[in-house]
Amino acid sequence: MDGDLQAELRELQARAYGPGGGLGDDPVARRRLNELESRARAEQRHPRIVDQVPAPTRTAAVSPAAPIQLPPAPTVPAAVAATARAAQRRAAPPSGGSRKRRLLTGIAWAGSLAMVATVAVGITAAASARVSGAGAPTTSGAAITHVTTLALDPERSWPEALSAPPSDGRIYAALAGMTPIVAQYDTGFGDKAQCIQVLPDEAWSASPEDGWSGAWYTSCAAEPFAPAASVIVSDETPAELRERFREGTRLQFVLGDGVVEVYSADAPTGEATG
Repeated sequence: MDGDLQAELRELQARAYGPGGGLGDDPVARRRLNELESRARAEQRHPRIVDQVPAPTRTAAVSPAAPIQLPPAPTVPAAVAATARAAQRRAAPPSGGSRKRRLLTGIAWAGSLAMVATVAVGITAAASARVSGAGAPTTSGAAITHVTTLALDPERSWPEALSAPPSDGRIYAALAGMTPIVAQYDTGFGDKAQCIQVLPDEAWSASPEDGWSGAWYTSCAAEPFAPAASVIVSDETPAELRERFREGTRLQFVLGDGVVEVYSADAPTGEATG
């Protein structure tokens, strides 16, 4: 891709992967991001072949060449970036219109991560995290309940609204209108990482052209650690989920050995719920 397209791709990736809500409310930008990422991956798989090297041109006076500024390689969210952003939103006092944004909004699928050259891995509060009897890590004395175990769903196809399915993409059974999907990617240093996404049913009915505006939830982790995506039940989650769990309930989808384990916890004491 030329410089203009690379700059456009980096700008869209910064919006999608960085703090600020992602592209969940901008289906046009999300489609453009998928288009540019697909093009970049295609160029990586099939690099342009140069028949011959053009002869160097001579100039009357040669001045010292300025250092070439290469465009920065796109990065991916840190292994705990999604969880960290969620914690920051929960810690900040809610203001008008910001309550809905406390939810983890989606990032583009791991197909874009084939371009990754670096991964920033942050580990925060790991030493103080405690493990509850249910097996989910916590940083407080909250009671954790094991909700269910979701098995693989081999009959379900990859959502067309996302980019091309990864070769190792896996889809698990749905829980009240929310479905976890998982894929692995390279970090760029020979290491592997995995991402788990929890998508609403709209992701399967949406077209690649139109996309969908509903929230989705993502977490990535460098192996051997397992990714765990957190969902807060609210008016942005499917009605089926709200019927089963009270608003404010925390749900965590944790990748296991061929399954996804789901845990729940009540909202912290004193947190307002609608």
